[in-house]
Amino acid sequence: MESTINAPIEAAVAALATAAAAPMTTTGEETLTLVRDLARIAGHLGELTAAARDRWAAWGTVTPHLRQAQDLAAEATRCLRHAAGTYAFNSTQAASTAVPLASTRTARPAA
Repeated sequence: MESTINAPIEAAVAALATAAAAPMTTTGEETLTLVRDLARIAGHLGELTAAARDRWAAWGTVTPHLRQAQDLAAEATRCLRHAAGTYAFNSTQAASTAVPLASTRTARPAA
């Protein structure tokens, strides 16, 4: 039976390859996909860091650094997911409510 330890690595590599190959002139939807892929990569980084920390639990001087790296990966994942969700919400709202505002040209009373 093949070890599953490489599954997160392979998924992260695939997501990173997709992100790196995309031109910088991508559409909003393509950029949203890239940000979601970055969130997946950060999530996989956290999983791999946790696995390394579990394996090196006896090394008291190493595991605190791995714990910090895991926390940072979790924070990056959260921030990227939040950014993607906010963009998706805002772009949906803008598309459904994009109506020109009427002019309110109100005359001021003479002084």
